[in-house]
Amino acid sequence: MKHVISILFLLLTSHALFAQGTCGVRVKACVTQEGVTLRWAPMDMQTFQKGIDNGYVVERYAIVRDNEVLSVEEISKEKTTTEAIKVTPIEEWEKYVEDKYVAIAAECIYGKQKEIVGVSPIEAYSRHREKQQRYSFALYAADMSPKAAMLSGLMMKDTRIDKKTKYLYKVYLAQSDTLEQDTAMVFVNAGIETSMMNIEAPKVSWSNKRAEVSLDLTYLDGYYTTYIVERSVDEGKSWNSITDVPTISVSSENQEDYLYVTDTLPDNETIVHYRVYGIDCFGRRSPVSETTKGKGKMPLTSVPQIVRCEAKDNNRVEIEWNFPDSLNASVTGFRLYRQSGPKSRLKKIMDGTDSNQRVYVDNLPGNTNYYKVSAYNNETELLMAGVKYVALVDSIAPIPPIGLVGKIDTMGISEIRWTRNKEKDLAGYRIYTANRPNAEYTLLTPMIIRDTTYRHKVNLRTLTHEIYYQVRAVDKRDNHSQPSEKLKLMRPDTIAPVAPRLQEVGEKNGYPLLTWIRSSSGDVKSYVILRRKENTESFDSISVVNAGVMEYVDNKTEIGLDYIYGIYAVDTSGNRSKTSQNYYTSSNKQAVKVNMKIRNESVGNRLIWRVETQKEVERYIIYRATGEESLRPYATTEGTSYLDEETDIENKYRYALQIIYKDGSRSEIH
Repeated sequence: MKHVISILFLLLTSHALFAQGTCGVRVKACVTQEGVTLRWAPMDMQTFQKGIDNGYVVERYAIVRDNEVLSVEEISKEKTTTEAIKVTPIEEWEKYVEDKYVAIAAECIYGKQKEIVGVSPIEAYSRHREKQQRYSFALYAADMSPKAAMLSGLMMKDTRIDKKTKYLYKVYLAQSDTLEQDTAMVFVNAGIETSMMNIEAPKVSWSNKRAEVSLDLTYLDGYYTTYIVERSVDEGKSWNSITDVPTISVSSENQEDYLYVTDTLPDNETIVHYRVYGIDCFGRRSPVSETTKGKGKMPLTSVPQIVRCEAKDNNRVEIEWNFPDSLNASVTGFRLYRQSGPKSRLKKIMDGTDSNQRVYVDNLPGNTNYYKVSAYNNETELLMAGVKYVALVDSIAPIPPIGLVGKIDTMGISEIRWTRNKEKDLAGYRIYTANRPNAEYTLLTPMIIRDTTYRHKVNLRTLTHEIYYQVRAVDKRDNHSQPSEKLKLMRPDTIAPVAPRLQEVGEKNGYPLLTWIRSSSGDVKSYVILRRKENTESFDSISVVNAGVMEYVDNKTEIGLDYIYGIYAVDTSGNRSKTSQNYYTSSNKQAVKVNMKIRNESVGNRLIWRVETQKEVERYIIYRATGEESLRPYATTEGTSYLDEETDIENKYRYALQIIYKDGSRSEIH
């Protein structure tokens, strides 16, 4: 596979230059029993003129034979190159004067061009436009006539082929030294004849003695250069083209390709058949399409009128209209429209296709109904000017609303929602509320609301924890449904609990003992205990205890220090009470004097201290900090000196000392 790709890449790029100002040539190939026919075309006016002057060169390469890829040497050996294929001399064209497209191409190529005198911009533009028209009409003539293409030097037949071989053809301008150019290329299998694409049946729009024939050409993708539309008025026994010239497709940038032809009919009674076939750029004619038949339609000139609207069993309406029977052939059918009010939008309730229909029963009418009827065909629709009114007697109330759900936020805004009723005559809803399930409900919405969501400002400064809602549906006849099921919502608790009372702080086993009188609020969940040293400003939370606890021992204090304690209650909604405070004075204060010295030695920092105290010392805890860090316990010793060997001369160190007494108490950090 890599070998094949390499060969094709070398061949495809040997003459291909892609640059600004490139000449463009495109080519198609057709394989028949006689050989391979090539048809090419210049893509711009400049290339067209160069082709007339110098002609085109065709190269042929044998790439695959008997399903085997040829070597590079074999491909080069079998390469063939034509001499420049040029426009045929004008004398040869005269033999084919019966072909009008040959005459068009000859005039475009050999016709005299106007001389320009002076350099007027208008004259220059006129010359340019003339050249562009010659180029366009010459290519059009070549597309319409293979003979014109051959004489114009835009077609070649290669009959010396091997049907077991696949060929690559390249077409490019001969002797084009002043212009860079694209090489046109096409790859063909000489053993498989080029098939013709089938064309689908045309679509026909019928009107008064007129038929519009259209064909979607998108799927054909430019396969045919022209199309012939034929008509038969004798059930397909004979066919005649409905156009004087072949038809080409019409398209724009934003639309697909379509073929449009308008045909005048002899009358509106004769059955007419249409079919289409295409002709490609090689002059081959496609198989004809399937046929489409029909006949013209009388113009729609009369408007139907409703003559009767009658309610049946108070749940359906029978509508009758009149329309001349003589005009039945001019309509496709009738359409019926309904409005719920004189200014509301029309709703189509019937789209009939029976031109004989004159009665319709509306099985789903509303309470108030305004009816209109129209006649229509493919071209137009005529709607009656007035309306016919009929009303049903309505005493049936809507069903109670269902699916009530809701919530109340901390700001006291309740939001309730429910499922929308399906009654067609529904006007809306009314909302009711109460603080107790069996109390009288108060109307919240004197005006009917249409939405299925309602917001309500709830009073939170109340001892009633619940609030109840009900909804009624109301129809357009003011019939009220039964109340919906009750919806109970809980008011959010925003009231802080009563604060507990912290009593005088005592001691237990040398530690502060806190006792308090519990909060009188019944929804207290826990108590939060706070502590701060006497000379500090902010409290730290040291513990959270359950609502049933009434005392707490703080065994994480420093003996000999005074503290201030606080406590507050938290309820089940997260509301917190005020803070109750009290003082604690330590009974274990001792007069302690500590004198510490630090000496820098080669092996580290030597700490030496002297302590004056009345209590018996058990050991010392040494604290250390590096730089601005906080002091942390670092070492323990029973002596009065310590060598810190884990130091760095680039760091600064701070030290402190704490005394542990034999009775279990400890001093402050010095």
